[in-house]
Amino acid sequence: MVNLTLDNKNWRKFVIGDLFDAKRPISRKEDDYNDGEIPFIASGAINNGVTKFCIPKNSEILDNGNCLSISPVDGSCYYHPYNFLGRGGAGSSVILLYARNFSLDRYVALFISKAITQTTATKYSYGHMASLDRIKKDKIYLPVNVNEEIDFQFMSSFMRQKEQQILKPTIEKLCKKLIIKDVWGVTYSALTGKNLFLVRNFLFNPPIAA
Repeated sequence: MVNLTLDNKNWRKFVIGDLFDAKRPISRKEDDYNDGEIPFIASGAINNGVTKFCIPKNSEILDNGNCLSISPVDGSCYYHPYNFLGRGGAGSSVILLYARNFSLDRYVALFISKAITQTTATKYSYGHMASLDRIKKDKIYLPVNVNEEIDFQFMSSFMRQKEQQILKPTIEKLCKKLIIKDVWGVTYSALTGKNLFLVRNFLFNPPIAA
């Protein structure tokens, strides 16, 4: 497997407003909602901007997922594959970005969200908050291919590689714990037909009792 790096790529500046449609959610605040299952997205640099889970009001339309959110108070940017309730109104309400002429899958979104944060996190604060116009005019660096076009394939492959690198030690630790706990093998759930059964995957043949 080829180890992808950022050093051997060509990069170009792109205007955020050329890549995304920017909008704000309708006016709403989290205190107006009871606890439920729908994520509420607000400004902030923790928990992907999720501040609570809510019950939508009657006939309320959720903000569409598969988008990026930007916190105007600190410039943090996150990807949301799910529908949600976004904090709207003036001031510190989040700014939502929806891809224009390209497909925004999870891996491309995570790469671009980091690229945006690299720019916006150094520019905005409580004393100088981001606005729709400012965000749309901001520029970010993205990798390009030989045709000087955005290299979406590289971004996707690079983030998949990063994901595997991060998950590998965790998976290895989990497997070791399972092996130590169950000497003869690892027991796991498997779907057979419509039923879920516990299946043992033997790591080697156990001795047979005389």
